[in-house]
Amino acid sequence: MSLILEKIAQDYKLNDNDLYLAQYIIDHSDEVIHLSTHQLAKNTYTSATAVVRFVKKLGFVSYNDFKIHIHSFLNQYYLKDMEILSHESLFSIKEKLSEIEVGIMNQTKHMLSVDTLKEVMFHISQNQYIDIIANDTNACIGEYASHLLLSTGKITTVYQNRDKQLWLSLNVDSHHTVFMISKNGKNEHLLNIADILIKRKIPFIIITSHKENPLSKKQAILLHGMVHDEFESLKDMVFYISLKYIFDLIYSIIISDNLQQAKEVDQLYGSLFDKKV
Repeated sequence: MSLILEKIAQDYKLNDNDLYLAQYIIDHSDEVIHLSTHQLAKNTYTSATAVVRFVKKLGFVSYNDFKIHIHSFLNQYYLKDMEILSHESLFSIKEKLSEIEVGIMNQTKHMLSVDTLKEVMFHISQNQYIDIIANDTNACIGEYASHLLLSTGKITTVYQNRDKQLWLSLNVDSHHTVFMISKNGKNEHLLNIADILIKRKIPFIIITSHKENPLSKKQAILLHGMVHDEFESLKDMVFYISLKYIFDLIYSIIISDNLQQAKEVDQLYGSLFDKKV
C-alpha cells in the first residue's frame, strides 16, 4: 500500500473495495477526470453505485464535484508531511522545498478553471492599464507581476498605500483591469474598496485563498491561491508561490498571443539597456 493511500485510508476508514478504487484514482488521476462513473466502475471492476458511495465517503457532494477537486484533494496528501522540521538536514530541506513548490503550483493549476482564465484574459486584452491593489508580501509579488506585464505593453501599477487604494477605487474606469489580492480576504479596508468598485460597476479580479472568506463572496472574477495550515512556518511562502504561478501564467499567455511582438520589444529593450552612455 502506498503512503498516500495509507493516509487516505486512515482518515476515511476505507474498506477493501474503497482501497482498490482509491489506488486506481491515485495512479490515474489525470485520466479519471475524463471518466464517467460507469467507465471508472468498469476500469476498477466495481459498480457506478460503489463509485458514487466512495466519493461521498471522501466528503464530495457528487461525482462531478469529485472530478473537479480530485487533484487538489490528492495534493493535500502529497504535501502533508512536507513541513520543515527543527534542525532538519540541508539535503532534506532542499528535497522537501522542491516538492512543496511543485505541489503548490499543481494545486493552483487545478483550481484554475479554463472559463475563468479566459474571462481574466479577455479583460486584460481589452485594456492597456492594469492596477494591482495589494498589501505587504502580496504587494511584493504585485511588483514582480508589474515588471513582467510592463514588458508586454501593459502599464501595470501596484497600489499599496491605503489612501491611493481608496482614491483608485473612486476614480478608476472600466478601461483599466483591476486586481485585488488578499490571502485571508478579511481586511476591512479592502472589503470596503471592493464594495466601492461593485457600486461603481467596475469589473475587477480577486485573488484570494481557496478557503471561503468575505472577499471571495464579492461580485468579481475569482482566482484562488493556495494556503496550507499545516505549513505553519511557511504560510506566506505558500501563497506567494501560488500567486507567482498565476501571474507567470497570465504573462505567458500574453506572450504566446503576441510572440513576434514580444521578441521585437525584448530585443529593443536589450539594445537600449546595454547601450553605453
